[in-house]
Amino acid sequence: MEKLTNLDYNPYLRQLLINYVVRMYEEDAIEDDYHLWQEYLMLIRENRLNELFENECLTNKLNDEQYRG
Repeated sequence: MEKLTNLDYNPYLRQLLINYVVRMYEEDAIEDDYHLWQEYLMLIRENRLNELFENECLTNKLNDEQYRG
């Protein structure tokens, strides 16, 4: 499997990272590609990549509850 080197051809991963940093850092979140990539590398290095998917599950659940009213 090829190793990722940037977010250019990974729009889904990019969006997951944006959602993650916005939830984690709120108004201090920086959403440019460089900082998203650094956050991704940190999650890998600290073996916390699962937090991206946990955040996605939480976001989906909250959006679903909001939709149902």
